[in-house]
Amino acid sequence: MGKAAKLVKNTDVTNQYLDHIRAETVDPGLQLKTIEDELCGAIGKALGRQGDKILFAIREMTEEHAKYQKHVEEKSLRDALQSAQRHNEARKRAIKARWELLVHRQCAGLVVDNHRVVHETFPIPGKLPETAEDIMILVKGVSVDHLWGKANDHNEQPKKKHFGDQLDW
Repeated sequence: MGKAAKLVKNTDVTNQYLDHIRAETVDPGLQLKTIEDELCGAIGKALGRQGDKILFAIREMTEEHAKYQKHVEEKSLRDALQSAQRHNEARKRAIKARWELLVHRQCAGLVVDNHRVVHETFPIPGKLPETAEDIMILVKGVSVDHLWGKANDHNEQPKKKHFGDQLDW
């Protein structure tokens, strides 16, 4: 290096402007931790809302089941049929919401015992009879709880759909 180059070269790294910039910048590790915390919070909220969706449908099922029992005891066939249909529709929504929760949990990385945990946490009762003949049997003396329990299937999954490839669209 020539004599002129040595004179121009700044070997001192202290500078009032650099010190000011260094004091105001945030550590990248701290920024990453903040983003991770925000993501965890958003994932937790999404999972919580999905759980609420399941619980709402199960609560609706329970209410319709109570109405169904009352209508059967009162021998009101039409009202019992309507309650059974509303119960079974709420059941379909609960099963779909439970499946969506399974997918959300898997996307969040919760894959160990995912199905077992979700199915034990959110058991879904079975269908109620929706035909007039089945309800007439109940009206003649068979317990509603007996049939409801018999049809109870906590592990019922939504029907498997066949998906092709993008050429099938």
